[in-house]
Amino acid sequence: MSHSRVTPELRRWVVTQIEAGQTPEAVLESMIGNGWPEGAALDVMERTLRMRVAQIKANENAARAASDAADGAAPDPAGD
Repeated sequence: MSHSRVTPELRRWVVTQIEAGQTPEAVLESMIGNGWPEGAALDVMERTLRMRVAQIKANENAARAASDAADGAAPDPAGD
């Protein structure tokens, strides 16, 4: 890994490691061990994981809306 560029592959790697059960500390140490400055590695991890959480929430909301539409339920005005 090179810290010169944050690639889609790097973001996928971070998400894959976390979703496989690696601790954030272990992922961070791996990045540092591969030449990433700690601050840059933390920034990449934070942004990547925030994006993943937003993606999961969007998928859950879309699935809920599709289920509600199939059931004939009115949409929740709060989006919850």
